Amino acid sequence: MGPKEAVTITMVQLTTGPEAPPPIERMPLFFEKAADLGSDLVVFPEYVLGDTITPTDAVAREFFALAAKHKINAVTGCVEKHGTDQWSTSAWVVDRAGNFLGRYLKCHPASGPEPHFWPPNQGNDREARGILGSEFKVFTLDCAPVGILQCYDGYFPEAWGCTSYMGAEIILWINGRFGMVEDSHCIMAAQCYGCVVGANITMGFNTGFAGPGCVTPAGGYSQEREQARLYPRIKDKGDACVSASINLAELRWKRKHLRTMHQRRPELYGLLTRDVKMWQNYPEIQWDFPECAELVNKAQL
Repeated sequence: MGPKEAVTITMVQLTTGPEAPPPIERMPLFFEKAADLGSDLVVFPEYVLGDTITPTDAVAREFFALAAKHKINAVTGCVEKHGTDQWSTSAWVVDRAGNFLGRYLKCHPASGPEPHFWPPNQGNDREARGILGSEFKVFTLDCAPVGILQCYDGYFPEAWGCTSYMGAEIILWINGRFGMVEDSHCIMAAQCYGCVVGANITMGFNTGFAGPGCVTPAGGYSQEREQARLYPRIKDKGDACVSASINLAELRWKRKHLRTMHQRRPELYGLLTRDVKMWQNYPEIQWDFPECAELVNKAQL
């Protein structure tokens, strides 16, 4: 059997908070919707499965059982416990049989107060004190090679590029925050790195897809395409899902001829891996927080 020509993905927007029922109680509905549509993969946002849990916990086993019951690959975010006093922001991948395939650990911690959401000062430093991922990953599912980024990871173009260059044809960007999924980040990645992006969020909106001309709405989506926006997408906050069919044959044809790959100039890009200290160009500007001077270029505390 040759490679699949198409894959259908359901992205779920799932709110969290003390007034909302536990996410695991609301997940079955979305598994059912995805399965009824014939989706190959259902994707839940960052953090939602649980806080400081492990794959052996009851909520994890329940999630795995939902994937097996509906015979669908599934991804969810959680805060995973490591040992007695460590944790990571993890994305778990489960196959159609409910088997735990592996995890992607968030590489860029979201830590810090407004307006910069940096530095990771006291009270805003949890992720920076957790275990950070040390590599990007691609999971070869039975439908396509899939990469995962989590929230702040997606603000780094290098993260999209590395994940695509590792072979990810589809990159899932799962977010746990307010605001909106940024169209610009997803569209940039799709166009520059020849991939399809499926993005979701918890308390915000704009869950949806970006792709270089190979994404078709599924499940009765009736909204017209909007210029420079995700398509299809969820326009409002709240629990919802959106599905799309990805023409993999067309995507692979475009990846074969991707000009931003054939015309790369890697000999010019060495600066991207150097320890650049751009802030030193502005000594006359005072730091907004006194902790800044001690935390520059530190992702993990």
